[in-house]
Amino acid sequence: MKFLVLFIGFILFYGLSFMKKKGISFGIRVISGAILGIILGFLFKDSTEYIGVFGRIYANLLFALVIPILLASVIKIVISTENLANLRSMGLKTIGVLSLHNVLGSLIGVVLAVLFKIGKNANIPIETSNEVKEVPGFADAFVNFFPKNIVADASKGSVIPIIVFAVLIGLSVLQLIERGKDKEVKPFVDFIESFSEIIFRLIGFVTDFTPYAVLSLLASSIGRIDYSAVKPLLFILILTYIASVFHSYITTGAMIGIIGKLNPFKFFKKNWPVQAIGFTTQSSVGSIGANIENLTKNMGVSEKVASFVAPMGATMGMPGCAGFWPVMSALLTVNVLGINYSISDYIMLVFVALLVSLGTVGVPGTATITTTAVFAAMGLPIEMVVILSPISSLADMGRTATNVTAAASSALIVASSENEIDRSIYNN
Repeated sequence: MKFLVLFIGFILFYGLSFMKKKGISFGIRVISGAILGIILGFLFKDSTEYIGVFGRIYANLLFALVIPILLASVIKIVISTENLANLRSMGLKTIGVLSLHNVLGSLIGVVLAVLFKIGKNANIPIETSNEVKEVPGFADAFVNFFPKNIVADASKGSVIPIIVFAVLIGLSVLQLIERGKDKEVKPFVDFIESFSEIIFRLIGFVTDFTPYAVLSLLASSIGRIDYSAVKPLLFILILTYIASVFHSYITTGAMIGIIGKLNPFKFFKKNWPVQAIGFTTQSSVGSIGANIENLTKNMGVSEKVASFVAPMGATMGMPGCAGFWPVMSALLTVNVLGINYSISDYIMLVFVALLVSLGTVGVPGTATITTTAVFAAMGLPIEMVVILSPISSLADMGRTATNVTAAASSALIVASSENEIDRSIYNN
C-alpha cells in the first residue's frame, strides 16, 4: 500500500508540474499541493511514510541554505555602504530605522501570538529531522553570539555567530578600501557578488519545489492530525493581516510623525500605489524601481537617499517577512510542542528575528528562508515551516505590502534627518 501511495504521489507531482508549465502562479500551486496532500493523507492514513520522505528532504535543504545566504547577504550589505563614513552616517541611520521597523513588527507578532495563544492545545504532529534544542539563558546566549569556530557554528546551524562574523568581514573590507587597497579586495568583492547571485538562484531552485514538499508533508501528517489543528493555521493567517495593517499604518505613522517629524497622512496618500505593487507582485525587490521614483517625484526625497535606502529596505528589516511572520510561526510551534517561554526567550526571539533580517532578499519565498533561519537559531523543527507554507503563501501579499511601506518610510525618515527632502513637494 505504501508503494501505491508513492505511485499516486508521483502522479500528483506530475499534475503540479503541469500546472507550472501552464503558467499557474506559485501561490495557487502551493495551495493546490496542500489540498492534494490533505486528500491523499485522509484516504491513505497509515500508508504515507514513503511519500513523506520528499518533504523531509526539502526541509533539510532549507536548513542547508540558511548559513550561505546569511553569510553572503550580510557581507554584501555592509560592503554596499562603500565606505565607513557612509556606514557611520546614512548607513547607520538606515540600518537603525529598518531595524526599528523589524523589532516593532516582531513585537506586534509576539503580542498577538501571546494574546490569542495561537497553537495552544493544537494536535499538529511534526516529524522532526532535527532535534528540538533548549534555548540557553540570556548570559550564555549573549556569549554565544560571537563566533568561536565558524565551521562548527555552521554545522550546528548557529545563525547569530555567522551573522556577526559576516559583519566583521564586511567592516574589514571597508577598512582596506579606505586604506587604498581597492585592487586587493576587488576579487573578494566580486566573489561575494557572484556567490550571492548563485545562492539566490539556488534558493529559487529549492523553493520551486515547495508545492511538492507541502503535498508530501501534509499527506504524511494528515493521518495523525485532528480537525482542531486547522483552526490555528487559519488563525495565524488572520493575525498576519491584522499585524500588516497595524504596522503599515499605526506603527509606521507614529515613526514618521515622531522620528521624521513629517505628516504621516501625506505619506499614506502618496505611498498607496507602491503598496499596491508590493501587494500584487509579492516582491519587495520588484517594487524598488517604483518606490524610488515615488520617493523622489512625489515625496521630495533626494535621489541619493532614495536610491540607497529603498534597495536596502528590500534586503533587510522587512517587518512582514522577517518580523511578525517568523515570530508568530515560532510561537505557534512553541505552543504546539508545549514549550514554556520566559520573558528572556521572547526577547531572544525578537533579537534573532532582527539579526536574521540583516540577511534576507525581497523576492517571493523570502519568508520561508527567514522563518527557517529563526527556527534554526531557536532550535525549532524546520518541518513546521513547510507545513505552514500554504498559509504563508496566502499571507505573502500583506507581508510584502508591509515590507515595501517600511522601506519607503525609512527613506523618508532618513532623508528628513539628513536634510535631503524637499518639504514643499512632500506637503503638496
